Amino acid sequence: MNEKSLIFSLFSKFLEDEKDDISPEESGTDKKESETEDGGTSKDGAGGAQSRGRAEGAQSRGRTGDAQHYGKAEDAQHRKEGRGLADDGHDHRVETVEDWNEAEQKRRIQLERELLGEAAVLDDSEGKDLLVLNEKDREEVSSDAEEPDMDAHAELMVSDDKMEVSMMLYGPQGSGEHISIEMVREALEKKGICFGIDEEKVAAMVREQQYLQMAIIAKGQPPLNGDDGHIKDYFPRKPQIKYASKGNGGIDFKSMNLIHNVKKGDVVCEISMPTEPEDGMDVFGQPVRGKNGTMPPIPQGKNIVYSPERDKLLTACEGNLTFRSGRFHVENVFSVSGNVDNSIGNIDFTGSVMVHGDVLEGYSVTAKGDITVMGIVEGAHLKAGGDILLHKGMRGMKSGVLEAEGDITAKFLEDCSIFVKNNIQAEYIINSEVSCGHNLTLIGKRGALIGGNCSVYNCMNVKAVGAPSHITTAITLGLTPQLLEEMEALGKELLMLSRKLTEINKDISYLNGKLKEGTITPSQRDRLAKLKLEAPINTLKEKKLKQQAAELSKKLREVGKSRLTAREVYPGTVINIGDCKMSITKKEDSCSFYYLDGEIRKGIR
Repeated sequence: MNEKSLIFSLFSKFLEDEKDDISPEESGTDKKESETEDGGTSKDGAGGAQSRGRAEGAQSRGRTGDAQHYGKAEDAQHRKEGRGLADDGHDHRVETVEDWNEAEQKRRIQLERELLGEAAVLDDSEGKDLLVLNEKDREEVSSDAEEPDMDAHAELMVSDDKMEVSMMLYGPQGSGEHISIEMVREALEKKGICFGIDEEKVAAMVREQQYLQMAIIAKGQPPLNGDDGHIKDYFPRKPQIKYASKGNGGIDFKSMNLIHNVKKGDVVCEISMPTEPEDGMDVFGQPVRGKNGTMPPIPQGKNIVYSPERDKLLTACEGNLTFRSGRFHVENVFSVSGNVDNSIGNIDFTGSVMVHGDVLEGYSVTAKGDITVMGIVEGAHLKAGGDILLHKGMRGMKSGVLEAEGDITAKFLEDCSIFVKNNIQAEYIINSEVSCGHNLTLIGKRGALIGGNCSVYNCMNVKAVGAPSHITTAITLGLTPQLLEEMEALGKELLMLSRKLTEINKDISYLNGKLKEGTITPSQRDRLAKLKLEAPINTLKEKKLKQQAAELSKKLREVGKSRLTAREVYPGTVINIGDCKMSITKKEDSCSFYYLDGEIRKGIR
């Protein structure tokens, strides 16, 4: 259907709508009204008929509402033609439906003129609709012309991603051929579609002649994207509180286990690498590339090493394993920004500990390295594999304990127990139990040792010992409680081992006699063999213990190297060196005390 035929069809539909608005019954009614108004006479002539026609036309406009569409002049002409009134004034009413149709056809012609121009002419005398643009140029448009013959065909639609093909079949026109498999294949080849075709679906649509029905007949093979890499952690990334249990089954709320102590070579996390993708194919047979798997950031931080052979992250040293800024780190120093209290709990760390605040009563700090406290230590327990440094000091409240394998340095130490393998340096020590494995030095403004018991293996250098109030202050040089305990334990072990060896040798002698007599039983024979193995082992243990005892004895004989040097020594002070003892009964100034020839002697500082 061409453009002119389309215009004509629109005009025809519009005229059909107008026809529905004015029916033959309405026309008949108008005719009766006209007869009533005329009163059976025509004397009024054409002028009277036109007057009545105008009145009836107004009524017609009220009923149909179309008079305004055509204008006043056209409405008057319509009243003449519709009512059967001629210019001569005679009544030519429509008597039959055929007459009405003829009048309606004329009205359609008039409407065509108005819409297409004055030169347009519509002629259907031969049963055809003729749309005339002008008098010289006419084009014949036949609305009921026979459609041309056309075979059925397939229309293919490819999705934007080229992964699906949809097909709609259109039926034949006229005497055209129905759809066939060959027609569909030809359409597919023309489009270049060669992959993923659903042959069964195509055959069913052709066989069942599923015209004007859309269906998917081909699908591509989607690619398989590579799997993303992932990381399996062996330690939590966020600190998790795990309260320790007490021996009686209770919970120790001060032991929160917030530190993750690690050793060198511990596995921090395991890394799974991303996999390669598998390509797909679209309906045109072209490869569709899959996406490579992504690799999450490897959380390798300070003191963390990557092992490519094992695809793992390992610790490079001992310390506290932490996670910050997206990476694992091993810290040699565990830092506490505030106090050691119920927000932190007890600390047990394989490295060093730095406390920027105080250590409150009842808490403990244990470190294989050093312990540094910027604030006050109350009745707490500090144990270090290295040194202990207290920038202010310790108020032990009779329950505080300091233990160090290295040195202890503090401003002051009050009411506490101190065990140090090497040296102690402080400004003053008051009412404390002190065991120092090397030298003790009290310096500063006071430099005093007041009250308590102080054992120093080597030398002690202070400003004052005791107080003017004659507070009892005990000093032991050349020997420490640990050394005494070690000697006592060594003596007990030597005694038990000696007794055991005596029993073994006694049993061996008895069983050897039975063996010579030939009266030994099988069980006694086994017992003899076992004792002969135990005897040399115990003999070797005894030899080592005796060597240790000899070394301790040598240390005890070296008490002559021990010395107390003080500016002031007050009464109430008791000095022990080796097996000798001296009590100070009067104040001594600028003096020193040492062991010589089996007695304690006083010298000048």
